[in-house]
Order: sequence, then structure tokens, then C-alpha cells
Amino acid sequence: MVRLFLALIAFFLSISASADQELVLHTRQFAYPASLVADMGPNVSPIASIVPTIDRSRAYLLDISEAEIIGRPEKPVRNAWDRVRNGFSLAPLKTGLVAEREQWYRQRKDLVLAISQKARRYLHHIVEAVEKRGLPTEIALLPFVESGFEPQALSSAQAAGLWQFIPGTAQRYHLQLNEHYDARRDIVASTQAALNYLEFLHGLFQDWHLAFAAYNWGEEAVQRAILRNQARGLPTDYESLAMPEETRYYVPKLMAIRNIVADPEHHGILLAEIDNVPYFSKIEVAHELDAQAVAGLAGLTVAEVLALNPSHKSQHISGRGKPAVLLPTDAVGEFSSRLSALSLKVKAVGKRSGSRKAIIGLRRGGGMAL
Repeated sequence: MVRLFLALIAFFLSISASADQELVLHTRQFAYPASLVADMGPNVSPIASIVPTIDRSRAYLLDISEAEIIGRPEKPVRNAWDRVRNGFSLAPLKTGLVAEREQWYRQRKDLVLAISQKARRYLHHIVEAVEKRGLPTEIALLPFVESGFEPQALSSAQAAGLWQFIPGTAQRYHLQLNEHYDARRDIVASTQAALNYLEFLHGLFQDWHLAFAAYNWGEEAVQRAILRNQARGLPTDYESLAMPEETRYYVPKLMAIRNIVADPEHHGILLAEIDNVPYFSKIEVAHELDAQAVAGLAGLTVAEVLALNPSHKSQHISGRGKPAVLLPTDAVGEFSSRLSALSLKVKAVGKRSGSRKAIIGLRRGGGMAL
């Protein structure tokens, strides 16, 4: 076993020089030396394969880190962008459309910066959710392509939110839609639903490029395109399928954004600074408060409150039966303190008046607008 250990170490050292230049994860395969095969026993294949993965919940044998296996050591995490970069794992597309999209974004540097500034509210939450599932962190950049990180985005096909769910898919993934609330615009709920959907698509096609195409075009459409190619004896990978122009450009857009985020200086593009800390926190609020009241209690602008709580169609964004309010983490303390004082004030007035109606009136009236 000691010789087996040394053989494996020697193999990894031999590939380290070339692997340092690789950005793509490859399955590595090698044969054990003949002198070791006899020691290994009849149940062990003399050919070994190592498939890299980004799932950090799994360890490799011999204490060899994943970073050593894939030849791309993780860089220190200074901000949320670094965290995204460290989880990149998609194979590149060998198509000129990626380079074309890179050039398109380079010609619109202000647009890229503006979208990255919107992402500062949501990126940390999304990449953390992606990492928890062991998924490629390129997924965290998908809202860049889908909505420009705008939760109020609405397409001509009635797709809404950061992840652009149409009503039918939203219903499949339990995103509530009614006259008061649209969960497609709920930052937390829609992110979980999108990752559930993407995991399903990857399980269906066993290929991330096809999974993304299906996210844009629909899984049934992609399946039909695959069957057409199979019937003609043609390849069935993403680049070989006949698809609408929007879908044809969809994955190249994502890969172009991935390449820009990987090395923004090379592309001459500036990204907004995004700290590697949670931007927002959830807080349960029993009171019925509108966005203006929440903003007053938290010391925020109404626009900031709505950017984090865009899913409510009605006046009130809190109260019984409503999701927790999202607030910037550094504003939660002030909000909680003022809300507590307001609650005591409401209870005191109600007690003096002896009327429940007086309490409700204060909640809905001037008592909330601070």
C-alpha cells in the first residue's frame, strides 16, 4: 500500500505543471505500474479514474485535495466574486458565439457595471445556496443573463423575477401566485425553486449545457431536438442541436459572463465590489406594515425596501401569513428596536381605549408612518 501511495503521489506531481494551465475539469485516468498490480489484489482494476467534482462535502483518498486534482488551486476569498470564481467548473463551449458575446459585453462596460451593482444585494445569498448543493457556481451568474439581477423584471412571455419563471413552471415548483403575492419575485423562494429546477434538468440530461438550454427553451423542446438528431445519426450535444436563436445564444452569454467574471481586468471591465458577507437578513414581523413604514423603521429608502421585498402586490409587506421581511443586515437592529417601541405604544393606546379597533387603526394609520 505504501508503494501504491507513492505511485499516486508521483502521478499527480507529473501532471501538476500542465494542469496549472487548465480551467476545465477533466476525468483523469492512469494505469498502476505492473509491479504494484499483484499487491493490489484481484478485485482492484489496474486502470484508475478520478473524476473531479466541486462537491466539497466529499473527500478524496490519500488526503489529496480537490484543488490538487483539478490543477486549479482556490484563491483567497476577498469578496463574493472570488467565492463565485472558486466554484467555476463548467466545460467551455468551443464556439465563436462565446467570444462574440464577450465582445458585446466589452462594448457595454457601463451595462455590466450597472448589473453588477444590482447583484450586490443578491449574489452572496445565491452563491451560498449554490455551494450548499455542490453545484457549479456559474449558476450564480444566471440572473445576469435572465433578468440583469432585477427582481421586478417581466418578459413578454410573462416570466418574472430574478430567475424569470413563467406561471406554469412557477406552479410546478410551488411558487405561490395570487392577487397579493408573487413568489417568483421573492428572492429566497425563487432562488430555491430555480436550483430545484436546474438540478432536475441536469439529472434529466446529464449535461449542464443542455440543462441551461432546457431552462431557457423547456425540457420537452430539448428532448425533441435530441430525438431528431438521434434519428439522423447526429451528435446530441448542445452545440449540435437545432434550436431557436435565443437559446442558441443563451449558454454562450452565460459562458461569456463567466469568462469576464473570471478575469475582469483582462476584458477591461469593472465589477462592483461585493463583500463576502450576507447582504440581507430575514426578520419575522407580525404587524401589518407597508413599504414606507418599514423603510421609516429601518432608516432606509423605500426603494431599498422594495428591492429586497419585491414580491408583494398589495400595500402591506408584512403581517400574519406573509413571508419574513428581508432587510439589509446592518439595518435589522435599528428596525427591531423601533418596531418594539412601536408595539409597546400600540398596546398602551389600545389598553387605555379598551378598544381593539383602536389598535388596528394605529397599525394601519399614522402610527406606522414614522
